[in-house]
Amino acid sequence: GVFTLTILAQDRPFLFASLAGAIASFGLNIVRAEAFSNRAGYVVDCFSFLDPARSLDLNPPELERLRLVMKKVALGETRAEDLLKHRPTRKAPGRAGGIEPTVGVDMESAASTTLFEVMAQDRPGLLYSLAAAISRHGCNIEVVLVDTEAHKAIDVFHVTKQGSKLAREEAEALKTALLAACLP
Repeated sequence: GVFTLTILAQDRPFLFASLAGAIASFGLNIVRAEAFSNRAGYVVDCFSFLDPARSLDLNPPELERLRLVMKKVALGETRAEDLLKHRPTRKAPGRAGGIEPTVGVDMESAASTTLFEVMAQDRPGLLYSLAAAISRHGCNIEVVLVDTEAHKAIDVFHVTKQGSKLAREEAEALKTALLAACLP
């Protein structure tokens, strides 16, 4: 029941966020994602997602529409914000047993990136909100590892700004923005 979508594209600001938003706009649940970039300016983004409404299984043309939308988003021809306006709504998990969001910042482990580890209650569009917050701060996601266990999202972002690690003040500002992005 898990679908996997892999995209190879020229990197640009908001690309990862846009792709995550496009997937969320179909009412799909991203359970795992990995993104890698190279010095030539290309990225490989791989998303694994669930289709709780089984719309892709029950409506085969919908799978082709998803492919077309993802291509348009990757090329910058379609904006995720516009797609998300029409996203199917689902009831969010109850607050009982909810997970208080945390964001850890690691300035030391990686030689050329600042690491952010986000743990939060999963919700529709969470990955889009986190990636968009990073992009709004003028940062680039070099590598991302995303995992969802039950209703708990565990996302690790390797982030740079203008090709370098973030300054301590920039990292703290982004940490605050990521915490805010975890809220519904």
